[in-house]
Amino acid sequence: MKATFAFILLSLLMAASVHAQPEAPMAVPVVEQPWHDQGDYRVHFSTFTSDFLQPAAARALDFTRANNRVIVNIALTQKRADGSYGLGQAATVKGTATNLMQQQKTLAFKPVVETDATYYLAELRFTNEEVMHFAITLQTPSGDTIDVKFARKLYVNNQ
Repeated sequence: MKATFAFILLSLLMAASVHAQPEAPMAVPVVEQPWHDQGDYRVHFSTFTSDFLQPAAARALDFTRANNRVIVNIALTQKRADGSYGLGQAATVKGTATNLMQQQKTLAFKPVVETDATYYLAELRFTNEEVMHFAITLQTPSGDTIDVKFARKLYVNNQ
């Protein structure tokens, strides 16, 4: 009885892990680092639903707060002499988002300039569990071009 229960439990766990990771049926999931290094530069990238923005911040950026809109956040940093990276700096940022149906949208990045840092935000509407492939191009202050590609499966925030 215990052996049968253990077998059923193991089978259910294996089935759940295969269902949860259809792109990678192996047992070990792949975790992507949220940055891209090129030379002395590091590009940080992240996404979050726009309903996480405070209402005043969303108004200032002319973004819509909604559980089906994602904010793409890009920051360019440069390596210091001690090996650490500075805060976000000015750059030219362009990009696109492409879903699995090959529908492509151009991202309109808006600079957010704080006292010591600059970063770039763009807004994009999506449907629940939509996979988006992002292609970002940055022009650094020194004139270098950095291309960053990453993908995200986006979820509507129902909280």
